[in-house]
This record gives sequence, structure tokens and C-alpha cells, in this order.
Amino acid sequence: MKRKLDKNKIYAFIGRAVVYSGAYIGLVMATVWAFMQNTIY
Repeated sequence: MKRKLDKNKIYAFIGRAVVYSGAYIGLVMATVWAFMQNTIY
């Protein structure tokens, strides 16, 4: 008996991980960019 629910849960988990990772990376990049802008000028 194949369970499609498990695969859907896995895809949902991966989707959330990608979104959260992207948001975290974007936040870090923005912080680094702002820090460099303040340092250079």
C-alpha cells in the first residue's frame, strides 16, 4: 500500500526549508551589504 501523504509532507517540508533558507540568506546578505555600505563610505 503506497502512501502519497508521506511524499506530500516531504515536499511541503522541503518547500518550507527552501523558503526559510532563502529568507535567512537574503537577510544576511542585506545586513552584510548595509554594513559594507557604511564601512566604505
